[in-house]
Amino acid sequence: MCRKNKPKTVYKEDDGRTIYSMAGLEGKTPEDLEERDRRRKNRVSVSRKERNAMIRAAFEVYGPILLIILVGFGLAAILIYLFLR
Repeated sequence: MCRKNKPKTVYKEDDGRTIYSMAGLEGKTPEDLEERDRRRKNRVSVSRKERNAMIRAAFEVYGPILLIILVGFGLAAILIYLFLR
């Protein structure tokens, strides 16, 4: 098996010209910075106890739903197995 050599890429020296403006592609426009500052000022600080309580509540709400879905997939898999057997 013979590998063909990749042609070497020849880079021209940087002459300082801008081919494409990169301004605003990373979300760093002045308006975005002002919006970010406004959002930071409006943040609500949550203590560790409150955060853990929120996470626990989310698990209590979504846990049964997840279990119902998993049991449903399990029953479907068992029925498919028995049907194709």
